[in-house]
Amino acid sequence: MKSIVQLASFELNEGVTTEEWEKMSDHINNDLQGVDGFVYRDSAKGEDGKYYCILKWESREQAEVMQKKLESDEFKGAMEAFAKIANMATMKSETLKVV
Repeated sequence: MKSIVQLASFELNEGVTTEEWEKMSDHINNDLQGVDGFVYRDSAKGEDGKYYCILKWESREQAEVMQKKLESDEFKGAMEAFAKIANMATMKSETLKVV
């Protein structure tokens, strides 16, 4: 079974600082520790002003399980907090198989 990488990019909402994103990003990293199939996550700011996240998972199935959890009521508060920081209208994401 091949591992996968998820790439996401987005802009911050108007008025949100890089420091606010860094705090949110640290919370996300902590929350993902111990999740089945999670390998690592990192984020960066591009020269274009967008923020980029890369996540590596052991399998597509494990990543999909986590995605479904994020869409559940269990994570509603966390996703609302994320949407206060990240401009969801600018969010782009793709999943790639590691070769």
